[in-house]
Amino acid sequence: MEEDPSLTPAGKTKMGVCQFLLGRFGESLQTLRAADGSATALFYCARSLFELKDFDASIDTYEQAQKAGYNEDQCKIYVAESHRYAGRVEKAMLLLDDIFGPAEQTAEYMYQRAATVASIGGRRDEAITLYQRAVQTDENHAGALFGLAWENDRMGNDEEALKLYERAAKAF
Repeated sequence: MEEDPSLTPAGKTKMGVCQFLLGRFGESLQTLRAADGSATALFYCARSLFELKDFDASIDTYEQAQKAGYNEDQCKIYVAESHRYAGRVEKAMLLLDDIFGPAEQTAEYMYQRAATVASIGGRRDEAITLYQRAVQTDENHAGALFGLAWENDRMGNDEEALKLYERAAKAF
C-alpha cells in the first residue's frame, strides 16, 4: 500500500489504520490526514494523536469523529482517557458517568473507569472490581490485565501480580 502512488483516499484510510496497528503513530497520523476524512480516519487520527501524547488535539479529533458518525460512546470513552492522561481526572470521571447502556458492559469502558477510579485514589476495591469485570469480559484486555497486576503488586501479591503482568505483556 505504501508503494502504491494511485492509492485512493479510502485506501489511505486503510493504510493509516494498518500503520496505527503496527505502532507507527506518526506515519499513521500523516497518512490519515491525507485520507478520505471519514469517521474511521478521524477516529484513528485521534488514536494516533493520543499515542503521540497530544491529548487536547486527540480530544478535538475524537469529537470530530463522533460528529462524522463514529460510535458516540466509544469516542466518549477515549475522550475520557485523554482527559485522564492530561491530568483532568475529575473531567474524565464526569464523562464516564455520562455513558449508559451497552457501552457500560464493554471491557474498554470498565477498564477506563477502573483506571480513572485508581487515579482519583481512595477507592482501590472499586478499581479492582472494575479491572476484574473488564478481564471477565475480555480475558486479553491488556490495560485491564496490567491495572489488575499493578493493584496486586501494590498489595504485595507478588505471584498473582507476576502472572497478570505476563498475561498483559502477551496481550500487548
